[in-house]
Amino acid sequence: MSDVMDSRLNEVRETFANFADEDGKWKYLLDLARAHKGMDAALKDEKFIIQGCASTMYLVPKFDGEKIHFEMDVEGGTTNPLISRGLGALALKVYNDMAPADILAVDPKFFQDIGLNVGLSPTRSNGFASLVKQIYLYARVFAALAKK
Repeated sequence: MSDVMDSRLNEVRETFANFADEDGKWKYLLDLARAHKGMDAALKDEKFIIQGCASTMYLVPKFDGEKIHFEMDVEGGTTNPLISRGLGALALKVYNDMAPADILAVDPKFFQDIGLNVGLSPTRSNGFASLVKQIYLYARVFAALAKK
């Protein structure tokens, strides 16, 4: 695992360890959501929708031969999309612009280990798990392409 990925994981670990209560975690996710720039509407194609999210979440990968850049955005759904958008922004904080091998070196249970799943509704928990699963799928595909 690269030093950059290690640094990102440590930063997120420390952030979550410093929350005095659950409210801190939700405020942090909402702040991430508000700060996330979203993506160009032209990229929003059905094939990039993450299945299982309470809101409509798009995840568009771009691979330059070395690193994967992700574009992510969330539109309304049955619930307030800010939490979903914050969860997506958190995932990008860890995985965006990393080599496929670096992504695959991270145990996907990382987010459970820091307590992210505590307090999430089942729908949001499933949606976030689907997002992470899709990121790993893209990383496996692009890792295989990079070997060719």
